[in-house]
Amino acid sequence: MKAAVLHGAGDLRYETVPDPAPGPDEVIVRVEACSICGSDLHGFHGKHPRLTFPRILGHEFAGEVVALGAGVTGIALGQRVCCDIDIYCGRCGPCREGRTNICEKLRTLGFDRDGAYAEYVAVPAINLYPLPENVSYDQASAVQVLGISYHAVAHRVSPRPGEYVAVIGAGPVGLGAALVATSLGAHVTIFELLDYRLAMARKLGVGAALDPSHIDVRKEALALTGGRGFDKVVECVGGFQEKTVQMAVALVKRGGKITIVGTFPENKATIPIAYIKDREIDINFSRGNFQAFAPCLDLIAKGAVDPDLYISHRLPLTRAVDALHLLEARNVEAHKIVLHPQDPA
Repeated sequence: MKAAVLHGAGDLRYETVPDPAPGPDEVIVRVEACSICGSDLHGFHGKHPRLTFPRILGHEFAGEVVALGAGVTGIALGQRVCCDIDIYCGRCGPCREGRTNICEKLRTLGFDRDGAYAEYVAVPAINLYPLPENVSYDQASAVQVLGISYHAVAHRVSPRPGEYVAVIGAGPVGLGAALVATSLGAHVTIFELLDYRLAMARKLGVGAALDPSHIDVRKEALALTGGRGFDKVVECVGGFQEKTVQMAVALVKRGGKITIVGTFPENKATIPIAYIKDREIDINFSRGNFQAFAPCLDLIAKGAVDPDLYISHRLPLTRAVDALHLLEARNVEAHKIVLHPQDPA
């Protein structure tokens, strides 16, 4: 089969590799759509902590089941599916508590084992979710990242109807967080530096969308919330700076809650501990969770969320390097990029 294989930092090659074979309890999925994630950029530059080479990247995907391994039940050949990226042991303490997304032996498709920048991928059958008839492969390839947003908002920050929620960042995770918070009845404000992302947030109609570089964010928070500050704040940027975490602290009210979703490769961010303690501000963290897949597919099937609105590019797998550069450039309106491994070059 053809695949885009990462041989080292910045060295991604489109080449022929052996077809995957399903192990026990695994299936082979023919990949029809694979979205590019911000963490793929970290991997492309060799900055993911568990990445080894060579590796086929890609974990946000959908496709058709074409082969079944021994012991697989409940999945049929030809079934249209999307896939949870996390492979868990099912035996450790967190797994026994139902928190498989923080499994002690967690492995991730596209980083710990080969992923979906390929024509075919082998995955555990238990990770698959059948697609509703009216959900396309492209839409389904965005379910994983929408699931990150859903878990962060619905399960971790948990806004009540009528509460004020600030979302920092209007990339795919931030847009998803804003859409989910809006669906739960919250009043949402998005903070984003890039004009084209602000325009997309406004197009989706998720509330106010502001550029924090032109305002005093604390004063703006008080003005928007009747002088209190935001009840809940969701940080969806991460990266190689810590300003967004500090912004979250400035935006939130006394006794409010902050959920940090962004990934910080350098593993550090400075926060004002005394300020946070004196105001009893709760800070927690969030990552993807399989429990979000079913409700996210339902949101898409009902039309409450439509990933097609923020998919900006659809490219063949041969252009995987171009796609990563597009996403990284930030001077191009690249919201969500989907690779089509089955398309001709």
